[in-house]
Amino acid sequence: MRRFVIDQIPSEDDKVTICGSEARHIARVLRMKPTDHLILMDTQGKRYEAIIVSACPTSVELKLLNPVANPENPLLHMTLCQAALKAKAMDLVIQKATELGVTRIIPFSSERSVIRLQGNRMENKLRHWREIARNATAQSDRTRPPEILSMVSFDKVLEMGTEPEALGIILWEQERSADLKSILREQGSKKKKIIGVVGPEGGFSTHEIELATKAGFVPVTLGKRILRAETAAMVLCTLCLYEWGDLGLPESNTA
Repeated sequence: MRRFVIDQIPSEDDKVTICGSEARHIARVLRMKPTDHLILMDTQGKRYEAIIVSACPTSVELKLLNPVANPENPLLHMTLCQAALKAKAMDLVIQKATELGVTRIIPFSSERSVIRLQGNRMENKLRHWREIARNATAQSDRTRPPEILSMVSFDKVLEMGTEPEALGIILWEQERSADLKSILREQGSKKKKIIGVVGPEGGFSTHEIELATKAGFVPVTLGKRILRAETAAMVLCTLCLYEWGDLGLPESNTA
């Protein structure tokens, strides 16, 4: 059954109207029609089975039928701090991090950042990223979209290294003594949260890595190959969530 995300499912009524791009997608692209069933989700984690009452490209009216149980949340609370990348690359990071199960995404600027967003540009980009996350949430059957924060400085990211029960990891291609696998195996099982930091296209400077280390972050390498920033972000998220057993069968089905 197809899934769609809106901001909030009203508690006091069993009728919901969807407008805008989502209505056009339902009526014009998917050609769904009255009597078709779907799953309606909101950003607070509620979900209902619903039936289409009427559908046109400007609005789709639904009748809520019954609540639907949410899938289990990931065992790991993962924050991805990603230095802002060029448009398509950053969109890809937002989409794939959402699909994988990242809890929170924080864009930031660093010494070698090419992209710096402020004011209206930041607000417009934030709306765009959140729309990508909502669509990826529906596609991947997540309980709710990840939280996506406004862009911050690298210093603000480093302040997160003091979060309790969190393992802070920063990817650095020049690291020669610690790799992600060993750090996760040695320290990961003792932590309930991971804060992963991925740099811009040009990577981090030595000075930034020194600051991160002092703030409690562990510099790690992903191996011999130099990965694009967006690829590194996806690898980091995948391996961390894999180590916590989130990318496999539920425990009750593994016996």
